[in-house]
Amino acid sequence: MRAPRAYPLEDLLVAVFPPGFLLSVLWTVMYEIYTEEGSFYTSLMQEIVGTEGLFPYFVVLAVLMAVPVGMVIDGLRQVLGERRLLRDMAYPSRDSVPAPLGWVVPQGILPPDFADRYALYRHARATLLVPARAAGNLALVLLILVVWFIVKVIRMRGWHMFSWLFLVGTPIAGLGIVWALLRRHAGGIREFHRFAQDASPPPAAPEATAEPSPPAA
Repeated sequence: MRAPRAYPLEDLLVAVFPPGFLLSVLWTVMYEIYTEEGSFYTSLMQEIVGTEGLFPYFVVLAVLMAVPVGMVIDGLRQVLGERRLLRDMAYPSRDSVPAPLGWVVPQGILPPDFADRYALYRHARATLLVPARAAGNLALVLLILVVWFIVKVIRMRGWHMFSWLFLVGTPIAGLGIVWALLRRHAGGIREFHRFAQDASPPPAAPEATAEPSPPAA
């Protein structure tokens, strides 16, 4: 049995690092630089690429920033989406949402088949929960970028520079991808917690207490 880790490696490589790296890079691509007169000049990425020897440092910084940025995105996704989704599934209150490991260690007592249960839990987490979290994090990143794209077009008066097909098609395509990722996120979360409910053992029946025999006459 693999030793439990406080932060599983698949969470870092699939659900945290890619969304954080994507937001760090695309934020730099879309960040504009203005001259002192306030007119649009260029983008920060163009300055980085145009400066000799600066691009490798940017890549290193983007890699270093990917993990903390991705953890912030993952926390926002959990607070804004996953908890509400779990409450809407079958649980009337926030306190009644069960912990994912509740069926692995029922009632705080290690069962005899704990190793098999834990291996099954890790497999379900890696194949159901982690991809769902990654989809939700990517959807949050793209939603942030779509909103910023609209703000940039308004600030730059982009309707004078870009075609209406680009101005209208880009947000629609971005929102379509966000919607598909959110559906993948919600479906994966439901499948994982449905699996946890089905795999949880039934509650143990209370032991019948022997009734005292009447005293002999």
